[in-house]
Amino acid sequence: MYRTRIREGVEKGWGVLRDGEEQPGPNFAGDMIVVRWGCGSPCLMMAMVDAVTGDVHTLPLAMKDRSMHDTLALPWLRIGNSVGGNPEVDFRQDSRLMVIKASPDYFKEIPHSYAYYYLWRDHHWTLLRQDSLD
Repeated sequence: MYRTRIREGVEKGWGVLRDGEEQPGPNFAGDMIVVRWGCGSPCLMMAMVDAVTGDVHTLPLAMKDRSMHDTLALPWLRIGNSVGGNPEVDFRQDSRLMVIKASPDYFKEIPHSYAYYYLWRDHHWTLLRQDSLD
């Protein structure tokens, strides 16, 4: 569905952040390319591409569509009592750990915010820890 956006990220480095700059090439877990782009306010979409095989993976916490399929959109992050902003996602090329700060229960009257610590290993995500930010 987002084939062009992902391809431009992999080939041209658009939305591929490494060392604070957009540039092509792996930026997570050795051979993975994490591509990010905005989709409104607040809205952040991300996909992860294996630089060796070309396989595309969704990130943990990806929201579901009405058919309960994963999308590439991540839930927003509630900040104080405000509606919220884009989730905060931290990762490095030399690590398999990804930290996502988000409010996945955003449909509740008072959503809670958490920091999630995920490990990428053997082609899947493992949740290591979840800390409340409230």
